Amino acid sequence: MNGLDQQKIDHLSGLMDARWAREFSEIRALVADLGEERQRVALGERAADSSDEALLDTLSATDEALIRQNLQDVRDIAAARQRIAAGTYGECIDCGDEIAYERLLAYPTAKRCIGCQREHERVKTAREGRSIG
Repeated sequence: MNGLDQQKIDHLSGLMDARWAREFSEIRALVADLGEERQRVALGERAADSSDEALLDTLSATDEALIRQNLQDVRDIAAARQRIAAGTYGECIDCGDEIAYERLLAYPTAKRCIGCQREHERVKTAREGRSIG
C-alpha cells in the first residue's frame, strides 16, 4: 500500500461507512417520496392539470437524477473498499502516484490524484463539446 498507515485508512473507511449509510437513507426516502407522489396522482387524490403533470415530470426527473447520483456514490464507496482490500487504495489509477491524504479526507473515494483528475475532467469536457470556463 502507499503512504497511508492503517490508522488513516481506518479513519477514511469510517467516513465512507457513514456516507454509505447516509446515501442509502436518502435513496430510500427519495424512492418513497417518488412512489407516494405517483400513487396520489394515479388515485386522483390531487387534481392533475397540465401544469401539475409537468411539475410531476420535473420532480420525477430530479428525484431520479438524485437517486442515480446517490447510487453512483454508493458504487464509488464499494470500489474504494475493493481498492482497500487489494492494497491499492490511495494510489492514482492513472499515474500510480499517491493520492494526497488531504484529498482523501475531502473525497475518500477519490481514485485519481488531483492532477490526473483535472486532466480527466478536461478531456471529458472537451469530448462532450463543452468549454471550461
